[in-house]
Amino acid sequence: MARDGWISAEEGAAIMREPVVAVPSSPRDNSLAPYFVDYVNRTADSELAASPATQRIYTTIDLDLQQIAETAIRRQLEHLSTVHKNLARKPQAALVALDPKTGNVLAMVGGRNYAESQLNHATDARRQPGSTFKPFVYAAALEDGMSPVQLFSDSPRDFVYDRNKLYRPANFGGGYSMRDVTMRTGLVKSLNVVTVDVALQTGLARIANLAERFGLPKPERYPALALGTKEVTPLELAAAYAAFVNGGRRVKPKVVLSVGEPPAPQVSNDETDAQVISPTTSYMISNMLSDVIDHGTARASRDLVRGTAIAGKTGTSRDGWFVGYTPNLVCAVWIGFDDNEQLGLTGAEAALPAWTDFMKAAVELEPELGGRNFDCPEGIKFVEIDADFGGISTLSCPHRELIAVTERLAPNVECLLHGNLPDSGGIGADQAVEADRNDDPVLTQHSRSNALIFPSKPSSLISTRVDVDSRGKRTLVNDMR
Repeated sequence: MARDGWISAEEGAAIMREPVVAVPSSPRDNSLAPYFVDYVNRTADSELAASPATQRIYTTIDLDLQQIAETAIRRQLEHLSTVHKNLARKPQAALVALDPKTGNVLAMVGGRNYAESQLNHATDARRQPGSTFKPFVYAAALEDGMSPVQLFSDSPRDFVYDRNKLYRPANFGGGYSMRDVTMRTGLVKSLNVVTVDVALQTGLARIANLAERFGLPKPERYPALALGTKEVTPLELAAAYAAFVNGGRRVKPKVVLSVGEPPAPQVSNDETDAQVISPTTSYMISNMLSDVIDHGTARASRDLVRGTAIAGKTGTSRDGWFVGYTPNLVCAVWIGFDDNEQLGLTGAEAALPAWTDFMKAAVELEPELGGRNFDCPEGIKFVEIDADFGGISTLSCPHRELIAVTERLAPNVECLLHGNLPDSGGIGADQAVEADRNDDPVLTQHSRSNALIFPSKPSSLISTRVDVDSRGKRTLVNDMR
């Protein structure tokens, strides 16, 4: 203080002669947001050439949200210690919340106890994100022209890559539906085999390059990258998810608003990067991740805040993750061990409860952080599909869902599994529907006329194809389960 001019040299000398007495620390003595303050000091020193000792630094933190975040993390860690007594040690935790439009970090928790460990797990601890990486795989697929209703086999498979190498992924828990599912279902249900298939058809290089454009470390081009093997920090992941809310534009996370002078009002990030994905792709991903909340692995947080749109994704690696957002707030939560040992809990068990507590309290305290709907860009249409087949739904489809899709990627045929079909038997020759075989591919040879033939048990169909014989006649063939 004497060096920086806050006290005189005589006062400094007198203080130096006083004995140093150690005082036991108390939780009440901990400063608010110590991990955030450390990160601000590092950022100011390295990027702004500003010293907190000599200059006033205005930060992005929202103290009310910070208190909510610290409470949510503390409550979840206490819950884990009580319920999961088989955990030999106490896990660490991190939470980052930011504004997706500006990148301003509004809350940051870097660990369970700053007095015990000053390692900021939110900014410095890199861990495998698991399935929280999958939205970037599906975003690359959509950008490449793959339709969210394209069908993929949800069954054990071997994938060949690099000419002669085999990769055999497994769904979490080892369960499979043993049928074709839509690409959309692959993300909503977090199906590993489907995700790897999507990744290989899209191209591993394309996915790796897109991940880097999102601000994530560029993964090596192996099939396992689709399942989130490249380590990231919670801050990096939260900032990358912000692009899904921000119309496909990446924002750089910020903790310092200004130095010296009070900051001017901010409505967007001055350091916004170029468009990462199209607005329609970002909206389709948000639409899929909303179903993760409604029907998928994060359904425990359904109806979190009434009247608020919510989307997100669980992740389970050695650790537990959840990253989710409203139209105006993104939050990432991580829980795991410092030595990278297996936590033994899913993301829904470990991280989702803390995320839910934080988001619910945050939106209730500051309703502007919510939002009824995600901004829908031009080019998006809503189509009701059959969730089992991916085609346009009919009145007979038992599982219908409304999805967001572009005109180019939308289904153009009705559901062939449950279409308005007779209960049994085919259509007799006297009931044959005459049609020009050159105009209608859904025809089969029946007697001497071209007639539409329906299977006796439409629900047992798994796929449909059209065979053409040497005379040019086309036949609708249905493969059975």
